[in-house]
Amino acid sequence: MRIHLSYRYLLVILVLFFQGCATTGVNERVADFQRPAETIRFFGVLDRIVDEADTRNAASFSVSGFPYLRTNRFLTGLKQDLDTDARKEQWIRWLQQLDIEARKKEIRNLPSGAIRKLTRELGQEFDRQILQDRVAVYSEKLLNHDQRRTDFFTTVQAAVTNLDEYRTVYRVLGIYPITSLPVAVVTHRVQDEFKKWHHTPVDQLNIQGELIAYGPTQLAAYSQTTAGIILKRSRKNVLGVPIPSVTDEKTLVGMFAPLIHQDQVQSYDRIGAVVWRDGHVRINPRRPTVYYYFTHARFKGKPVLQLNYTFWYSARDGPNSPWIERGPLDGLTVRISLDNDGLPFMVDIMNTCGCYHFFVPDQKRVKRIIPTPQEVDVFVPRWMPELFPQRRLDIWINSGWHQVVHLASERKPSGFLPYRLVAYDQLEMLPHSENHYESIFNSRGIAKDSERIEFLIFFPMGIPDVGSMRQRGHHAVKLVGRSDFEDPDLFDKNFEFYK
Repeated sequence: MRIHLSYRYLLVILVLFFQGCATTGVNERVADFQRPAETIRFFGVLDRIVDEADTRNAASFSVSGFPYLRTNRFLTGLKQDLDTDARKEQWIRWLQQLDIEARKKEIRNLPSGAIRKLTRELGQEFDRQILQDRVAVYSEKLLNHDQRRTDFFTTVQAAVTNLDEYRTVYRVLGIYPITSLPVAVVTHRVQDEFKKWHHTPVDQLNIQGELIAYGPTQLAAYSQTTAGIILKRSRKNVLGVPIPSVTDEKTLVGMFAPLIHQDQVQSYDRIGAVVWRDGHVRINPRRPTVYYYFTHARFKGKPVLQLNYTFWYSARDGPNSPWIERGPLDGLTVRISLDNDGLPFMVDIMNTCGCYHFFVPDQKRVKRIIPTPQEVDVFVPRWMPELFPQRRLDIWINSGWHQVVHLASERKPSGFLPYRLVAYDQLEMLPHSENHYESIFNSRGIAKDSERIEFLIFFPMGIPDVGSMRQRGHHAVKLVGRSDFEDPDLFDKNFEFYK
């Protein structure tokens, strides 16, 4: 792994400089928008009180100068593909809706004292519903006002950027070009071990306790016809992005929900519902639960739909797990990406800290893996099981470390513990009681009560809070190099697919 130190550092400094200049330029242009004073005051006070209460929802990113818009990595990636007024309009509306949804959660999570403070500062009586309604009204008012300007779209386009999950200053201070070398060696060693697991027949796996199977409450059989119809009608928008209805989302989620085979040695190997207990995030294993959400990516340049399944454990612990990784809360995220005919072309899996990310592609689609110079290449321990999706995806997970050791789709499901499928949104506004809600994630997208000591060792790799569980939108998945789980071009950057 050859690193040209001075060149790379100079490049980083130039990037940071021009990013700062871009932000300054956007703010200068927005200052001339002469917006209605009451809308700016409302959003300013609301944002300040949300920040004071630490209820900021980090799943999406603010758009500098536009308090009624937010973005995510997919929407940011779309901004160069908007060649008609209709596409621009829908893109802006999507940014607006993302902000409204995020603010709904932030307001729901505000403590009562913060609501009273808002009432005092704005001189009006508010409750949470009134606040949410006011957000929608003022959002529309600001958008209508700003759209009258001829430079509106280009200003928004310049302002829409992603949050970088890597901190360049950490890498500079940690002498990354040197310290990354042993990390790369260890990464390759671990990947070799994982590959051996995946090529071990399932009946020869080292099961240390009792093998417990979990499956969805309702086993909806896969139908390519049904999936294809859903995907086709979901793309009937000017952006051509698959956006299924709520009903169709539930159909797809049930259709692809995996079977989980967990080697259970101790209580930390039981998946469960995320709950608040005595002010701390805890896992209730008496209610097995898998949390789902949808994302988008590009496959051969075209937008595609992704189904994400996240499940949680009370801890990472036991002799299988490296001691520096042990601590409260652990999780796995399984993502299934569908082509526009409703067929999966990729499964990829990570621990919910962003660690140990690997790909399981459909072998018939992949021409080659694209090398990434000066980084660790993407990890492909095996190909997608041949009978998937006609047979449900089976995932075998080891005890304590909670790493996937085998995948298959050869067996018809028999007895298993049923798990509930619950929308991931619940984690971002989880009830303590009837009128008290709180996100399990802080305003930086880190799961509360999931601290690890790994950062003390791996901070030169540039990832803040490395090892802690993370919120959607905040998964850096490479220690050596840079890569985000939610990067919409992740597949096209790392794989050459057959035409």
